Amino acid sequence: MKSVLQITLGILLAGLVTLLVRIGYLSYVEYRLTQGLNEFAMQQKQTELARQQAAKDRQLAEYQIQQELQQNAAEKSRLAKQNEAARIRKAEAWRKYYLVPEDCKNFKSDEHMVNCINHKADAKVEFDRAYNTGTLVLTK
Repeated sequence: MKSVLQITLGILLAGLVTLLVRIGYLSYVEYRLTQGLNEFAMQQKQTELARQQAAKDRQLAEYQIQQELQQNAAEKSRLAKQNEAARIRKAEAWRKYYLVPEDCKNFKSDEHMVNCINHKADAKVEFDRAYNTGTLVLTK
């Protein structure tokens, strides 16, 4: 009977050892799976944060481009207004500078018309030179 009891205890002990080894192995597998899931979750979180940062960077870049476009448009508009004002000032100065000679108000012949047009062209060249160098003196 003693040997039957020893055999039974041996079988129970082997079963208990097997159970403990199985529990240990399952605990290890559970630990590794949990660790893998945590790593995957961290990677997902980092990927999402990187995506959000990229979206913010893209929005910032688009905003900066929009601001630059608006500044360029404002500068272009300012320059256009400035150029138009300069053109008007120059046209007004030309109007004050050039007085049509009395004999050129009514053309007497084609040759007379050509002489008057040449006179005006010469005056315009002189006016442009004086206006551009800043030496223009208006009498009015």
